[in-house]
Amino acid sequence: MLVRGCQLDGAMIGQILLRRPPRHRPAALGKVDLGYLLLPRAWGSGYAAEACAAALGWFDASLPGEPVVLATQTANVASMRLAAKLGFAEVERFHAWDAGQWLGLRSPVRGPWPGSGRSR
Repeated sequence: MLVRGCQLDGAMIGQILLRRPPRHRPAALGKVDLGYLLLPRAWGSGYAAEACAAALGWFDASLPGEPVVLATQTANVASMRLAAKLGFAEVERFHAWDAGQWLGLRSPVRGPWPGSGRSR
């Protein structure tokens, strides 16, 4: 599990979490889950995108080939947009915690293809 705090001008504004939860939706079972939480004053400034991209970069370097899932409420359009920007594709929508939920999957990022000299 990785938990990383997000700071702005020395003050904590949120956190990023990569973990493998013991329980999840069947489509996400056994996969690493990306979660993030930022204070409202940090919304809309690109901090979530920057922090999530950095966490995913670290993850890809540490565990290449591992898929990552992300869940958010369907009402959180900004979070769904961020998920798409980070490379997550919708797997399913479901109802939980008295709200519509969205589950996305980010396909594994692999290293260079043998003999090609480039990444896919």
